[in-house]
Amino acid sequence: MQVSDLTFRLKLYTLGLLTPIFIILGLLFSAPYFLTSNETYSVSEFAVLESTNPLPSKKTLRGAYALYQKKAFQKLILVIREDKTDNLILPVKEREEKIKSYLISQGLPDEAILSLKIPPVKSSESEDIAKHLLKLVISENTKSVLVLAKQYEATRVLKTYRKVFQSIPTKVYVYSTPSENTSSNWFLTEAGVTEVILELSKYINSYIRGIL
Repeated sequence: MQVSDLTFRLKLYTLGLLTPIFIILGLLFSAPYFLTSNETYSVSEFAVLESTNPLPSKKTLRGAYALYQKKAFQKLILVIREDKTDNLILPVKEREEKIKSYLISQGLPDEAILSLKIPPVKSSESEDIAKHLLKLVISENTKSVLVLAKQYEATRVLKTYRKVFQSIPTKVYVYSTPSENTSSNWFLTEAGVTEVILELSKYINSYIRGIL
């Protein structure tokens, strides 16, 4: 084998090996930018807060009250999954009471908080929630919905809701709670890396499954 042929093959092998690595690294380091939604929200009739287990962060709940103060929405729909499994840190009823109690303590009126309980998730969590919410939106003839989300799930959640709601004229907006792990420092901590990679994997999975 000539030296030129060997060199050419080595270049091909190196290119074949490095190209996927560069693609993965490019996708990873650009993730905080395309996972974050830059769209501005608009005043809506309902705001939607997907309850997490054990509880949404206080930062998220304070953000919900701040939006209510700005009259960004009229009522808050607290979506709670009725999971009967034993892995729940807090039972469903206790979780609902704690979230409501904190929101009320911040100043959100009790009558402005609605609870929507849904069965255990069958597909994508946001897709499943959006499908259950769709029935309420249609029955109330809702013109707009504001979804409250974490920063790096905002784009995925917004696209999911809009796809589910595409058959009706209801407009969907998103308000994202800023993460402590910014686009410039997320890779410096384990928590930041975990948050970005987890949301990136959810986005890719939703895209592959045609949810987005």
